[in-house]
Amino acid sequence: MAVEVSGQRALTGVHNHILRAVALVVIFYHLYTVQFGQPQVLMFRSLHVAMYTALAFLAYGTWKSATQTRIPWYDYGLAILAFAPAVLMIIDYERISTRYPYVEPLTTVDWVVGLIAMLLAAEACRRALGLTLTLMLAFFVGHAMLGPYFPGVLNQPAIGLERLIDHTFMTTAGLYGSLTGLSATYVLMFVLFGAILDCAQGGKFFMNVSALLAGRLKGGSGKVAVFASGMFGSISGSAVANVYATGSFTIPLMIRTGFKPRFAAAIEAIASSSGQLVPPIMGSAAFLIADFTGVPYIDVVKAAVIPAFLYLFAVYMMVHFEAAKYAIPAMGDGIIAEAKRDFVKYVHLGIPLVVIVYLLIEGRSPYNAAYWGIVSTIVLAQIFPATRMTLKGVLDAFETGGRIIIPIAMSLFVAAMIISTIELTGLGLRFTALLLSVTNGELYITLALVMLSCIVLGMGLPTAAAYIIVAIFAAPALIKLGISPLSAHLFVFYYAIVSAITPPIAVAAYAAGSIAGDKNLQAVGFTAMRLGVAVYLVPFIFIATPALLLEGTWPQVVQASITATIGIIALAAAAQGYIAAPANALIRVLLAACAVLLLMGGNFTDLIGLALFIAIFAYQRLRPKAEPATA
Repeated sequence: MAVEVSGQRALTGVHNHILRAVALVVIFYHLYTVQFGQPQVLMFRSLHVAMYTALAFLAYGTWKSATQTRIPWYDYGLAILAFAPAVLMIIDYERISTRYPYVEPLTTVDWVVGLIAMLLAAEACRRALGLTLTLMLAFFVGHAMLGPYFPGVLNQPAIGLERLIDHTFMTTAGLYGSLTGLSATYVLMFVLFGAILDCAQGGKFFMNVSALLAGRLKGGSGKVAVFASGMFGSISGSAVANVYATGSFTIPLMIRTGFKPRFAAAIEAIASSSGQLVPPIMGSAAFLIADFTGVPYIDVVKAAVIPAFLYLFAVYMMVHFEAAKYAIPAMGDGIIAEAKRDFVKYVHLGIPLVVIVYLLIEGRSPYNAAYWGIVSTIVLAQIFPATRMTLKGVLDAFETGGRIIIPIAMSLFVAAMIISTIELTGLGLRFTALLLSVTNGELYITLALVMLSCIVLGMGLPTAAAYIIVAIFAAPALIKLGISPLSAHLFVFYYAIVSAITPPIAVAAYAAGSIAGDKNLQAVGFTAMRLGVAVYLVPFIFIATPALLLEGTWPQVVQASITATIGIIALAAAAQGYIAAPANALIRVLLAACAVLLLMGGNFTDLIGLALFIAIFAYQRLRPKAEPATA
């Protein structure tokens, strides 16, 4: 049976065998380099780019609407041509690695092969991800070469094509820069680990753990969705993939137990998007943030703990108040009993996560830790019949992982070229100055503009690509206003995640809506946006209160965490119109005010907000109980 990945060709016959063989060769090569060492940087990265560009031409048709069961001859030709840059790097490595960039002129072969590498990477990205990133690359390249014809702040001297190719192709500052290095190491290994864990039924492990934690609570099916999606999303690194992996079970279960289909879809979409913020893996994003900020990976993970908790807790409270409002019961005893039985069958699949965390704490590189996570998953999966994988099953998992990585890798390759072009033009610094002049240096106005740019640019793009593009321009502006680099980049990254649930291109919400059978996908997106109101505010909270990113003393961290948690409860109650009892308009306004006071981060406002919250809660508890609303 052929492995299928959403958006890729559904190949049959010899064409499917060829794609499978290439994907397996790519994965085995990268696993080999972990165990036995990588070649020189330019050789390794150029071969990684060649392999994934070739895979993109084999896996994706010229247009996404075209359903193909075979690979046309010209795509085979493009896949072979994709290896030309790597061949040049390998056979002429000594000259390329010792030449003086921008001083020694390029040879004719350098020119031709450099253009081939850049154009093929751009076209492969267009096929895998659509036009957005490719058009952005075209704009920045056009700006670099035609700078004198641009108006205002964009006006600048032209940069010649030779210098552009030299910088982007012949050095480690462009296509073969650090982002490609991350793609070939950390990102690839952790995405592969997630694919193998999923193929070994790791999703059932997360689902059983979630059912045992929350299944007996009011509205248990919705709370299980929150826990399971958060845990699995940390591994999968894709909101849409997470929706399909966990939502195919949680959404029908939520609907059966009393949640409205649209609400169930919206909750699954929000929860599935959260996974990329959940430590320790964060869907591979922690490595990108660490690379941009120069902060150690483990420190990025630590800083993300409380924001990730607040995100998931906000979704959890929305589910809780919905369940209380409509008297939605816990999950049935039969489902809980089944989760207990299955927990024993799948509990050993939690050990690879422990292995990864242990190795990271011991100081091993994330690259190495992920590799041993993969090895331990394959070994441990053989212990019980429920998770045992045949040789074919392991190869299927490798192929799936290799193919899932394609769009992520292509987005990083094009982002690397965009960054190198912006470095040549200096446009990033000018954009920062322009942004600050527009906002007059006002912190919260700047934050609001950055938030909007993250959401707009992130629509339809993988989170990693959306984060990278906005981080180039927006994060420096926030840093100039006195925000720490890690806080600024987490702010940008958080909203790149949220773009997946924000209309008009709320890809995670649309995926969840299709599972729920809701034909009005835009309405699902707007419902997700409404239910995620507290989620949208979390980044502003940790900017106002750096202690939530562990930037402060432990008493400050504890106080900030408690008040932020209560503030989230108040905001969720205001949005849902329920806290201990149905809330009228005045109570909802007071709850919203209470949330603002608690989330502002000051001692005085915390005390007032806490007192107001206690008073509202006591009043609601003492009110005569009304009959539950009908869902």
